[in-house]
Amino acid sequence: MQILDENEWISLFKEHLEEILIKTVLANPYIPHRPFRNQVKFLVHPAEEIFYGGAAGGGKSDALLMAALQYVTEHDYHALLLRRTYMDLSMPNAIMNRCHEWMRRVDEKIRPHWDRETKTYTFPSGATLSFGYLAHANDLDQYQGTEVQFVGYDELTQFTEEQYTYLHSRIRKLKNNNVPIRMRSTGNPGGRGHDWVKARFIDEKSRLLFIPSSYKDNEYLNQEEYSKQLDKLSDEVKRQQLKYGDWDVRPSTNFFKTENLHIDQEYKPQYNIANCRSYDIAYTSEDEAKDKGTDADYTAGVHAEKISETHYIFSDFLYQRLG
Repeated sequence: MQILDENEWISLFKEHLEEILIKTVLANPYIPHRPFRNQVKFLVHPAEEIFYGGAAGGGKSDALLMAALQYVTEHDYHALLLRRTYMDLSMPNAIMNRCHEWMRRVDEKIRPHWDRETKTYTFPSGATLSFGYLAHANDLDQYQGTEVQFVGYDELTQFTEEQYTYLHSRIRKLKNNNVPIRMRSTGNPGGRGHDWVKARFIDEKSRLLFIPSSYKDNEYLNQEEYSKQLDKLSDEVKRQQLKYGDWDVRPSTNFFKTENLHIDQEYKPQYNIANCRSYDIAYTSEDEAKDKGTDADYTAGVHAEKISETHYIFSDFLYQRLG
């Protein structure tokens, strides 16, 4: 995980990025909002791949839409925004409908043309912004011939890793094209893609840029009221994920409570009443997973010993993709 040191960010911004912010965002007739601090980092940082995520209410979808619109005044610019399903894309206040609202505010003389069938805006410059979805594995095929300079994933943790990495092959430009190529994504902890997103962007070993988001950063939000709404979540795991952007919290099970477990690194086998070895094969090959539009499953295993009527020992854990 790479998070910008604040002093490093200030230096970088003043020397190189202030002009980009003014030209592509503040003076952009298609962007009606002024971004707040973390959104500015997301919009002007020169890294090719950035994930902006964490707590809910942090203005992530707005930031992603701004990012997609930054270079629509350039004729050789094409952008693609993705959600997992068409319903996700088209719901009220979802990213596509939000874009419609923004475009209705634009002066008619420069308002882009909307193609309902292709879900594409074409701007007077010739630039395009398209909306799409990836509900199934074969939905990737519709982008096989696509050439874009920007791909944005809204709610990345709803996608599989394959659905994310494949679109890197669609990002390219000609030699004389000065528009930067960018892969941008947003999301909250949780969801089907939680583990791979965390591994790619959040974990310490990652070298990709992660910008944490929080409702407390959102200058346009009634933060006090929204905090109260998040506190009403009955699922404690969801509350930790959405209110605090916690990537490490995990759902508890009805079988074991972590507070009742003791880790003993020096454990040695002893007399037991019974013992067994158990596996959850959960086998899915990489090819099968690709066909289904999912990630390959993990095989889990554990050795269990019963040493009294109330005490058990678990050891030799296995958690691997063996397909």
